[in-house]
Amino acid sequence: ALDLEACVRFAADRRQGSVDEPRLFQRQVRRRVSAAVLVLLDLSASTGDALPGGSSMLSLEKQAARLLAHAATVQGRRVAVHGFSSDTRHAVAYQHLLDFGEPLAEAEARLQAAVPRHSTRLGAALRHAAALLAVQPAEQRLLLVLTDGAPSDIDVADPRYLVEDARHAVREARRRGVELACLATDPQAEAALGRMFGRRYIRIVQTPERLPAQLVALHERLAR
Repeated sequence: ALDLEACVRFAADRRQGSVDEPRLFQRQVRRRVSAAVLVLLDLSASTGDALPGGSSMLSLEKQAARLLAHAATVQGRRVAVHGFSSDTRHAVAYQHLLDFGEPLAEAEARLQAAVPRHSTRLGAALRHAAALLAVQPAEQRLLLVLTDGAPSDIDVADPRYLVEDARHAVREARRRGVELACLATDPQAEAALGRMFGRRYIRIVQTPERLPAQLVALHERLAR
């Protein structure tokens, strides 16, 4: 089982430049099914805004993705980290930051280079991510979304449209055997996110700096 306190220390050490091999596990308790985990990062412009602690949502998303990728890989799970942003429905950017089967060290430059821009057309990104996950050879397929709020785009006047589009994408993915959950930092987005993912599958992280540990905890809760 993962030691969440060790995960928090590891995230803090990474921010300070420490590269010591972390001890993230307390003990082995059971055999886990084979699994593929895709972490989908919101790369929209708002994730670059400065937080009270001086960090940004995007930097915390990257820390969380690194931590989970390391921990899940140690568990023998296949992990990918992708990101998305949008500039109208005609230009949804989807980035492969870490692909399944790729060592995290080889993807570090791409992860570092990811920058915040444009908007958050979530439904299209969910469909693409779910299609990639659905073909992975695994008994369990998890799609974990990190975002700072509800979806938006410059060509959509009514935000409910994007919420409903994402809701349909979630339902389609679940019919294909993909399990989805979401972590977000904006309490005002809770109702919209709950409608998209189902209230059991969202968590609002009140303290953004806790995002890395909360992502690991969410993975542990969902993993079989």
